[in-house]
Amino acid sequence: MLAKRLAALCATAGLAFAGQAGAIVINDGTSSADYINLANTTPYNSVGQIFGTSGSGGFAASGVVIAQDWVLTAAHVTSGATSLQFYVDSGGTDFSRGNISADRWYSYSQWNGNLGSGYDIGIMHLSTSLGCGSVSSAYGGCAAARYTGTSEINRVGTEVGYGMTGTGSTGATTFDGIRRAGQNMVDALYRSPDGGARILLADFDSGFRFDNNFGSRFPLPLESLIAPGDSGGALFETIDGVDYLTGITSFGWGRLDGDPNSDYGDVGGWTRVSAFNSWIDGIINGANSFASPKEGAGGGQAFALEVPEPETWALLLSGIALLGFKTRRRRT
Repeated sequence: MLAKRLAALCATAGLAFAGQAGAIVINDGTSSADYINLANTTPYNSVGQIFGTSGSGGFAASGVVIAQDWVLTAAHVTSGATSLQFYVDSGGTDFSRGNISADRWYSYSQWNGNLGSGYDIGIMHLSTSLGCGSVSSAYGGCAAARYTGTSEINRVGTEVGYGMTGTGSTGATTFDGIRRAGQNMVDALYRSPDGGARILLADFDSGFRFDNNFGSRFPLPLESLIAPGDSGGALFETIDGVDYLTGITSFGWGRLDGDPNSDYGDVGGWTRVSAFNSWIDGIINGANSFASPKEGAGGGQAFALEVPEPETWALLLSGIALLGFKTRRRRT
């Protein structure tokens, strides 16, 4: 067993960095406006911003509406949280603006801070219904349509979140809290040591072989990668003509250079939604006992933590980071 540090990219409310998860990092030579405009199209209006507090301060993250009063996010967002607020606008850094508070939240019972296990998923219940229809956001409602199949690989994914941005050459450099969306080819499905296939992977391609981990090295027109602050955000894929929610943003992985700063060659990891639909439905319907409200099995939102890992995960955990975003500011 190896103890590996999961370095978390953090920021203070004044955006001086100290530690943990961000918004989309874009391809060199493209316009940030294109990524912002994509995020504000109808299929992705289910993605909102989260501001929460824990015992160590505040943190920013993302979440996805899956019903009028339920938001799906990462377990490292819900685990250890003492308060969670949800914003349905295009974002920002003023967390005193209008929001809806969560009145209870759950982390998957097997989440223990080990990102490689693929259990990084949580859910929060909003104290007030959004009142925007329970049908899919692609059809004018506010809820994302969850995918139930197994055909996510080798498809174009659209990643949506709030947090840090930058370019492929610089990596994540700036936090403005604005919702952005970009695209990436979903290249691989990672099987954890227990055999579970619960993590989707995509790399940030520059066009050069030395930046390529999986699949084609050539970038998409709006090639991008998740960064700190995107934790709990969405990965969508169009399958059979429907924009499905297939993944929840979990981690960044500096697989080639050991630095998970979301530059070219880095890899994003998403918790596979189709592996957890029964658990999600059980929580929503009040029939699932495999979680406790306002509790989680370890981990944290925005801090580095030590986690024992098996030898087979030594490579993956070298340069892996929670995509949560920590602030020193407390909720006002």
